Amino acid sequence: MKDPFVQSQWEQLCDHLDQVAEHLGEKTHQVAEFRREAEAFRNGESPDRYQHLLERVAQATEIAIRWQSASDRHEHDDALVDEASDESFPASDPPVFSHSHA
Repeated sequence: MKDPFVQSQWEQLCDHLDQVAEHLGEKTHQVAEFRREAEAFRNGESPDRYQHLLERVAQATEIAIRWQSASDRHEHDDALVDEASDESFPASDPPVFSHSHA
């Protein structure tokens, strides 16, 4: 028989991992991929003992850290693009306005 406390903690862990997948997935445009991974985690072996729950918490943590690293890399890449855009602006003179074209 499964421990009700362990089961409730397992459900909370899976729900939290779903939220993290959504949040970090939006930042990296990988929501679908992160959701699939969170769903696979949920569908994996559910813990029946507290020790096993702690092992699954460690696995969820590793997944979230990997997602966070992907998010950090994405934000760094965006910052580099923004910096390059700022440094190259304006690239040319603006077009000349003429009343004959209005």
